[in-house]
Amino acid sequence: MEVSNKDKDFNPLIVNLQVLKVGYNNGKKEIEPTVGMYYNQIKNNLYVAQKAEYLVARDVHDAYKKLSSDDFRELTVDMLGFAESTTSKYKTVGADTRLWNLFGKGKLPMKWTSLYLMTTLTDIQFKKVEANMDCDITATQIKQLADVSKKQSNEFKEMMLSFLEVQIDNTVGVVGFKSLLTKVQSALKKIPEINIKEDKVETVLGKLTSYETKKKKQDQEIMKARKVLSDAGTTFEQAKQAVA
Repeated sequence: MEVSNKDKDFNPLIVNLQVLKVGYNNGKKEIEPTVGMYYNQIKNNLYVAQKAEYLVARDVHDAYKKLSSDDFRELTVDMLGFAESTTSKYKTVGADTRLWNLFGKGKLPMKWTSLYLMTTLTDIQFKKVEANMDCDITATQIKQLADVSKKQSNEFKEMMLSFLEVQIDNTVGVVGFKSLLTKVQSALKKIPEINIKEDKVETVLGKLTSYETKKKKQDQEIMKARKVLSDAGTTFEQAKQAVA
């Protein structure tokens, strides 16, 4: 099966956004637009956006390999606001060096699902697909070209369905989290298709416990400092002003 690109004016090697071919042209002579002109400009910009997503994935993976776990979390969660599932997908795509070759050839899949599927292929399957693909390749076409087994297909479906993530207010402590977990588990009994990953629960509990322990220790240190300052005839606020 051969995948071909039928777009005559679309160049998959372009990496710049097109903004002036049609639409707003900053007072220049009005261009008589056609469906094809709009199509190619929109498609070009969609593909540039997909390439940018791939570069983000590559950088996230690189940061994961080179930064400490605390620094990586600060980058992805605190600074960029990524959900854990998003970070995980970026890491998976960014770690696959085979995709860089597709990027350079203008063959990087346009659809994120197709891109993600490529990371699950063996090297032999990957080469089969690469030899007959372009950027418009679909997940179905990839599976056909790679002769994906039923087991591989089911594993991919399961991976793609792991998309639900619950965001909890950061003011919730260990006790509050356990209470909320009980409520969620009770509610999900009516939806057997959705499961709670116990390892994720333990990870969250561990982080909450660590945070509360650290905060409790800090509070104790502040209390000690306040007592020392009080015995010396000053206050904590006065001491801070003196330092400032």
